[in-house]
Amino acid sequence: MAKEQSVLLLMWIASVLLLCMIGRRRVRATVFLILIFQSMTWLISLMLSSLSLFEFPVRELPRATSINFTFEFILFPAYSVWFHYTYPERRSTVRQIGHYALFATIFVAFYSFVAQFTSLVKFHASPFWLYLTFPVALYITRRVFLWFVREEPGKSLAGLSEKRL
Repeated sequence: MAKEQSVLLLMWIASVLLLCMIGRRRVRATVFLILIFQSMTWLISLMLSSLSLFEFPVRELPRATSINFTFEFILFPAYSVWFHYTYPERRSTVRQIGHYALFATIFVAFYSFVAQFTSLVKFHASPFWLYLTFPVALYITRRVFLWFVREEPGKSLAGLSEKRL
């Protein structure tokens, strides 16, 4: 149990460090991205855990929900923010798809590593489900965010790194 507690603490520290690297100028955009992604991961994780594709034996709030709070509400939204701020906006489609593939691979590798060496998550199906759901959640989050930050009709946001964010 102490190993799991240590891993959860490290995830909190990593998330806070990721979010601290964003900068003051982007606080509103960051909070909005976090809220969008939290709602997406909450719904997807509840659905996948109710289908018994995976479970979380060690949870912070065992009476409240069947999913892990740190994963779904802290770490993955922070990871999503990092994805969006490093997205290659004005690059080729191949590079953009590669960006999705890279972040999804890191995500699934981390999840699999945690599942193998701790009791925080147990897979009852292939981690392939994560390859399907995570990039879709990133894509939907990106589309919703770009839709909300669009200032004038006909103008698109050149990238999340602009000064006005």
